[in-house]
Amino acid sequence: MNTFYDIHTHAFDLSHPSLSVFLQREDIIDSVVDSVWTLSLRWLLPFASLMPKSSLKKLIHKKAATFQNQLTNTLAFFEIPMEYQFLVMDYFLKNGATAGDEAYTKIVLCPLVIDFGHKNITSSAYYNLTPKTPVAGQVSDLFYAIRTYCRFDVEIANNKMRLKAIDNWAARKHEKRFEIYPFMGIDTRNYTKKAIITLLDKYFNSFSRHETPTERHQRLFDKMGLLDSNLYRDRQTLTDADREILRQQNLAPDYQYAFAGIKVYPQLGFDPFPDDTDERDKVNYLYQYCIDRRIPITTHCSDSGYKPEDNNHLTTPMPAGKWANVLNAFPELTLNFAHFGSQGNGKKQWRDAIIELTNKYDRVYTDISCKSATYYKELADLLTANPRLQERVLYGSDFSINLLVSDTNCYSENIDAFLHAPLKPSDKISLCERNPERFLFGGNVVRSMVGNANDTNNANLRK
Repeated sequence: MNTFYDIHTHAFDLSHPSLSVFLQREDIIDSVVDSVWTLSLRWLLPFASLMPKSSLKKLIHKKAATFQNQLTNTLAFFEIPMEYQFLVMDYFLKNGATAGDEAYTKIVLCPLVIDFGHKNITSSAYYNLTPKTPVAGQVSDLFYAIRTYCRFDVEIANNKMRLKAIDNWAARKHEKRFEIYPFMGIDTRNYTKKAIITLLDKYFNSFSRHETPTERHQRLFDKMGLLDSNLYRDRQTLTDADREILRQQNLAPDYQYAFAGIKVYPQLGFDPFPDDTDERDKVNYLYQYCIDRRIPITTHCSDSGYKPEDNNHLTTPMPAGKWANVLNAFPELTLNFAHFGSQGNGKKQWRDAIIELTNKYDRVYTDISCKSATYYKELADLLTANPRLQERVLYGSDFSINLLVSDTNCYSENIDAFLHAPLKPSDKISLCERNPERFLFGGNVVRSMVGNANDTNNANLRK
């Protein structure tokens, strides 16, 4: 049994993102502008006076309708409560996936939590208050969605879902198509250093750089489906004595291995290398903590995305940029530059800078999330010209956000586009299996066919 890795996905519904930030995504604006300009005006303008108004209006309407359908499809998925999204994805992904001669019956998803709690959003809206979208609610719902996926199957008839509980779900967890290992979103500006230490210890204190890849994977797999933050909330109203009683009764949640890594988002204001001494101290602690425990970090690295203000200076991987300073100070950091440094207007400077960083540092990776099917020819040429890059590129879909800006309508189309791409079979296997395992776990994993038979986690939380 071989495993397909999607290192860059998202899981949230309409209750989680700040919609005012969502609507400021540059790719949405580009899509609207493109709807009017690219098809309708750029080449029609010189001939507009020669065309009947009805023909011009029809062409404009056709392009607008395409964007409307894309937006409708995106919102239709976002309207599915997060609790059911993994079940729905699995249901519609009916067929196994193949890459070359390799058959994939297991898919690892890494949902990246985004901290939308931007404290300095500027808006031209009349009611321009700072959005209240605490990341804790998104995390709570994500844990519950993973739990639901592990414990239920779904049947869909007449556009209606019906859940069917899985008997002895823990022993059968390995039969599920998806393994789900999320990344915790954090913006260090929103926390004191003491709070950062507490937060990291809550989720990652048991991680060790001395774990074997198989041990790291097994512990993440064992935790999958155990947490239910809607039932086992670690509220501030609980005293230490209350928590100790819960722990003794095996009711206190253990959040170790709930996350596989950390996600940061400079376009929303996270500063990788602040000038302020106190802020620098916080990110330095984060980086060293991750090195000591071999925790991977994924950073947004595109000049588009959620961008309420121009933060390209925080995002850039260029030699004079902040991330170059980070890696110079912390060369052992395991870091993934998402989106392969995608830039608008055909610019390639960020992409080329990432290639240089992969040549210089042994633990620098990049993913190809939110790319169209036409991109893979360019990628094939890059892999041929840069052999070391073949070990550093990771497959990522950016699902479900990519529904809004890509040419795919569903998750299976993302995988199909990659598996039928003009890449060497060996490169496909590297991108969707070998490289992601090394990024996530530190090396290749030896999987047990009996699944989680060695699971030693709290049996009471499985009920």
